[in-house]
Amino acid sequence: METLLIISHEVKNFDTWKTAFEAGEPMRAEAGVKVRGVYRAADQENMVTVITQAPNAEVARALFSNPALKADMEKAGVISVPEIKILASVN
Repeated sequence: METLLIISHEVKNFDTWKTAFEAGEPMRAEAGVKVRGVYRAADQENMVTVITQAPNAEVARALFSNPALKADMEKAGVISVPEIKILASVN
């Protein structure tokens, strides 16, 4: 079953965050998580939304409970509590 994650948060600086986000690809790949899109709010350039696909909800939850990911997000300049939606396909 396809599991999508929609993660939104505010960052200090988009370019700094994007560089750090791209550096996190090995961690995502190891978990089997694939990025489907990275978006900025049309009216707020430092509000970021990332859409990813995970093998299942358990993998998604494990990834976001990983202390290394939380530390990496702080270093990348995430300044708001991420809003994370885990969605399971009904098709």
